[in-house]
Amino acid sequence: MFDLVTFSLSDMVRCGARLRRLGDEAASLDEAARSMVDYLRDNLVDPVTGEPECVLARLFVSRRYADLTPEAQRVADEQLPAGPTDGDLRCLNLIATRGDTPEWDDLTLSRHHLAIPMTSAEAVTRAPMLRALISHLGLDVEATVRGDERAHGDRFDVFHVPDATGSPLSGLPRGSSPADHGARSVLGFGGTLPGGEIFALVLFSRVPVSTETARMFRSVAVSVRLGLLGHLDDASTGAGSAREQALTELLEVLETSAQQQAAHLENLVTDLSETQRVLRDQEHRLREETSVVETLHEVGRTLAAELDLQVIVQRACDAATTLTGAAFGSFFYNVEDMSGESYLLYVLSGVPRETFARFPMPRNTQVFDHTFRGLGILRLDDVKQDARYGRNAPYHGMPQGHLDVRSYLAVPVISPSGKVLGGFFFGHPQTGMFTARHERLAAGVAAQAAVAMDNARLYQQQRDAAVELQRTLLPPLQEADGLTTAWRYLPAAQGTEVGGDWVDLVPLGDGRTAFVVGDVMGKGIQAAAVMGQMRTAVRAYAIMGLPPGQMLRRLDALLGDVDTKRLVTCTFAVHDPVARTLTIANAGHLPPLLRGPDGETRHADGKIGPPLGVVCFDYEEETVPFPAGSQLLLYTDGLVERRNELIDNGMATLARAWGSVEDPSAAEALCEHLLSECIGARGHDDDIALLYVRSEPGRGAC
Repeated sequence: MFDLVTFSLSDMVRCGARLRRLGDEAASLDEAARSMVDYLRDNLVDPVTGEPECVLARLFVSRRYADLTPEAQRVADEQLPAGPTDGDLRCLNLIATRGDTPEWDDLTLSRHHLAIPMTSAEAVTRAPMLRALISHLGLDVEATVRGDERAHGDRFDVFHVPDATGSPLSGLPRGSSPADHGARSVLGFGGTLPGGEIFALVLFSRVPVSTETARMFRSVAVSVRLGLLGHLDDASTGAGSAREQALTELLEVLETSAQQQAAHLENLVTDLSETQRVLRDQEHRLREETSVVETLHEVGRTLAAELDLQVIVQRACDAATTLTGAAFGSFFYNVEDMSGESYLLYVLSGVPRETFARFPMPRNTQVFDHTFRGLGILRLDDVKQDARYGRNAPYHGMPQGHLDVRSYLAVPVISPSGKVLGGFFFGHPQTGMFTARHERLAAGVAAQAAVAMDNARLYQQQRDAAVELQRTLLPPLQEADGLTTAWRYLPAAQGTEVGGDWVDLVPLGDGRTAFVVGDVMGKGIQAAAVMGQMRTAVRAYAIMGLPPGQMLRRLDALLGDVDTKRLVTCTFAVHDPVARTLTIANAGHLPPLLRGPDGETRHADGKIGPPLGVVCFDYEEETVPFPAGSQLLLYTDGLVERRNELIDNGMATLARAWGSVEDPSAAEALCEHLLSECIGARGHDDDIALLYVRSEPGRGAC
C-alpha cells in the first residue's frame, strides 16, 4: 500500500517493480494495462480511512484505426464527420479503466474516451489531455498524428496538475471537471512506444499530490512502459531494442532519484543539529514562559480568593521575588485603622525578618520617593552609581550592616482608583541582574496585588461596619442575682453581612429570670431588623409575665405582621429560683444543654415545636429541675454546624466539651473553652451566639 501524500523513494522502487512484474505476467497488452491500472487503484490508499486515493485511473494508448476493436471503431466513426476512414488513422484508445462508479469500470460505457481520432494537429490540440502529454514529452504534433517513429525517439515524462479545480483535462464524463468528482489533483505519466505510438496513464487523486511526488512517478512511467513493451512484436516494432533502452532509462531515473534523495538527506543531517539546537532553545524558553504564566495565574487566583490583607501582601511579595530572581524582596504598604490614621507596615521575602529588624522604616529619600509617590517603576543596574543615591542624612546610603544591594528594582503598587498603596523593592548583590522582562513580571504581580488589597480593604470596612451594627443591636446583657452568666457573639469568619442571631437575659419580677436565644433566617439588614424587633418584643412580652409557650405564640403572630417570608427559631426559658425549676418553650431551635450539680449533661429536647412563621401552633412548655449548681447553655447553629458534616456530630462535640470542664464557676473561661473545642482552627461559616447560665448556691426557698 502506498500514500500519494507521503510517497517516498522506497515506495517508488517497490511500486515500479510490481508494475513491471504485472506487465511481464500478462498475456496481452490490454491485460497488462488492466493489471497495472487495477494495481494503482487498489494500492494507492488513504492510510487513515483505507479508501482508494484515486477517484479514477485510466490508461490510453495510440493505435491505428485498423487495430481497434469493432466497438472502438464504431465510437471513432461517430466522431468522424465523413464516416469510416482508412485503417492508418491514429486514434487514442482507452484500454483500461477503474473508478469510484461501476460505469467507470466498464470500457464500453466510456464511449467518449474509448477511441479519440487524431485526424489532424488541430484536433489534437483541442484535446486537453493529449495536448498536455505531447507538450510534456516534447513531441511533434504532426509526427504524432502520422505515427512517425523517427521523429519521436524514446521519451517519457510526467504531467501534473496540483490543483484540479477547473482543470479541462479529459478522462472523466463529458462536460465535467475533475473537481466535480472530488479530485483535487491530476497526475499523469506516459511516453513513446515503438511504431510511433504513445501511451498515457492518468490518475485523478482525491488527495493533493505534491510536485516532489509527481517527480518520483517518472520511474513509474518507465516501469509501465517496460510492462507494455513486452507485448509488442519485436520484429515489426523494434520492441526489443526499445525495451533495452527503457531499462537504461529506468536505471538512469533511479540513479538520479537516489542522488537527489541522498543530497536531500545530507542537507537534512546538516540542518538537524542546528534545528535541534533551535528547538532546545525554544523548548527552554517555552518552559520558562509557561512557568511564568502558570505562576502569574496562580498568584492572581490565590490573591483574588484571599481577603486577609497580611496574607495578600506576603504572597504577592514571595511571588514577585521569585519571578524577578531577586536575592531578597520587600513590600512596604500603608494601612488605616478604624479611626482613619495611616501607618506603614512591611513584609520580606528571601531573608529572615530579623535581618531588617534593627533598621528604621524607609523615608522618602531621593531613591525611595519615586516609588512611594507612585511615579513609576525604577530599575537600576547599580544603585550605588545612581546620582540620587547617598544624598540623605544620616546614613548617606545604606546603614551599616544592611544587606549589600547593587541591582535595584522598585515597583509602586497603585489601586485601580489611583491611590498608592505601597511599593515592591527588590535587591541583588550583583549588578545588572534585573531586565525589562523582570519589570513586566513585577508590574503584573503589583497590579494583581493592588486589586486584591483594595478588595480586602473594602471587605474589612464592610465587615467592621456589620460587626459594629450587630453589637449595637446586641448591647451587653444585664446581670441577675444568684446567677453566674457569660455570653458570646461571633460574626461569621467570612462575609460582610450582619446576621440574625441573638441571645438575651431579662430579669422578671419576684426574682425570676428569662433566658432567650434566637436565629432569624438569612443575613443582611432585613434579617438584622427582624432580629431587633423580635428581641424587643421578647423583652416586652417577658416583662408582661407571659409564660414561655404563650409568649412564643405572640411572637409568631408578630412575625406574620413584620415579615412573612422569614422563619425564626427561638428558645425561651424562665428560671424560678424559689421553685428551683426551669420552664422551657422551643420554636424549632437547637435544644438547650443542661448540666446538673452531679455533672450529668443532657439536651432538653422533649417538646420542640416548629419555627416561628411556619404555622400557627400551640407551643408546649417543659419544666425541669434547676437546683443550685445547675447549668444551662443556649446556643445557635453556628457553634455546632459544619459544612459536609452531620449536625449531630457537632452537638456531640459540644456536649463532650462541656462535660470535660472541671471548674464551671469560671464562666468566661468556659465559653472560650467551648468555642475552642467546637471551632478550633477551622473557623466558622455562620454567626455564633451563646449564653451560659449557672445557678449559684444560697438562692431559693428557705
